[in-house]
Amino acid sequence: MILRLTGLIVALGILMNTLPVHGDSYVMHTVKMGETYSTIGKQYNKSEEEIRKLNGYSKKIYTGNLVKINPIKGNKSIGINVNGKLLQVDSEPYMEKSRVFVPVSFIAKALNVNEIKWDKESESAIIKDNNKEIILPIKSDKVVINGKEVKLDAPININDGRTFVPIRFVAQALDCEVGWNAKEYIVNIKKEEELIEKVQKNYGEEDLYWLSRIVEAEAKGEPFEGKLGVANVIINRRKHPQFPGTIKDVIFDNKWGYQYTPVVNGTIYNNPSEDSIRAAIMALGGNNNIGDCLYFLNPRKITNFWVVKNRKYYTTIEEHDFYL
Repeated sequence: MILRLTGLIVALGILMNTLPVHGDSYVMHTVKMGETYSTIGKQYNKSEEEIRKLNGYSKKIYTGNLVKINPIKGNKSIGINVNGKLLQVDSEPYMEKSRVFVPVSFIAKALNVNEIKWDKESESAIIKDNNKEIILPIKSDKVVINGKEVKLDAPININDGRTFVPIRFVAQALDCEVGWNAKEYIVNIKKEEELIEKVQKNYGEEDLYWLSRIVEAEAKGEPFEGKLGVANVIINRRKHPQFPGTIKDVIFDNKWGYQYTPVVNGTIYNNPSEDSIRAAIMALGGNNNIGDCLYFLNPRKITNFWVVKNRKYYTTIEEHDFYL
C-alpha cells in the first residue's frame, strides 16, 4: 500500500501543474549508503552543524534522499530560458555535481514534447517526442534512450514531491542546443528548428557535409557526447590561428602529416549516421562540451605520444581522451 501511494504521489508530481514557488536555488547532494550529516559535510568543507541547520535539523537522513549543501552563490534562483524567453519554473531548480535539475513535467512542457507519462511498474517518467523515447527511473543515475542505457552524473530524484531530471541531458537528448550563463545562473535552450536556422546562417553545406563524416568515422559506436566532442575539436581548430581556416581543410590538413586516420584509410567518405549529423549540427550551433580542446585520441590505440606528453589533459568521454 505504501509503495502504491508513493507511486501515486510521484505520478501526480509529474502530471499536475502547481502554483509557482519562489525561493533560492540550492546545491544538493544525494545521500549514499552509510553517509551521515558529518561525512557529507566533510565532502563540502562544511561542519555537521551547518548541514543540519540548512536542512531544518532533521534527525535522520535516508539513502537516496536529497540534502541541501548551500544556496546558489548570491542566493540566486536558477533561470531557464527557452528560445529567448525566460520561463517561470513551478518548483525551484537545484544543482548537483554542477548539473541543473528541474521538474520533468516543466521541461517536457517547455519543449512541447509529444507525450509524457508515468510508468508505475518501473517507477519511471517516460518522455516521447518524434523518434525519441527517454525512460527516466527515479532514484537512478541510469536512463534509457531508444533502448540504450546512458549513465548520468547525478541521479534523478524527488524534490518537493516532484520528479527532477538533469535539464541539459534531457534537452540535448531532444535535439536542443544548451548553454549556461554562469554569471546569471541561467540555462539557455534552443530547440532544433532554431539551431538549424542558426547553422544555415553561419555555415555552408560543405561544413556540415565534412564535419558529420569525420564524426562518423572517428566516433562511430561512441555515445552522443563523444560524437559532439569530436565535432567540437574540429570546430575549435578551424577557429585557431595554428590550423586551417575551414572545416574541410582542418580534416584534410597534412602539414605535419595527416591528422586523422579516416582521411588515410578512406572511411572519411562513408555516409554519416543520424546521430553524427545531429552532433555536427549541434556543434556548429555552438553546443560545446569539451571547452577549447584541440586534440582527441584513443589511448588504447595511439602509437604517437606527442599529445599526451605536450598537451594538457581535459576530459575523457568513453573511448576518447580530450586535450587542450
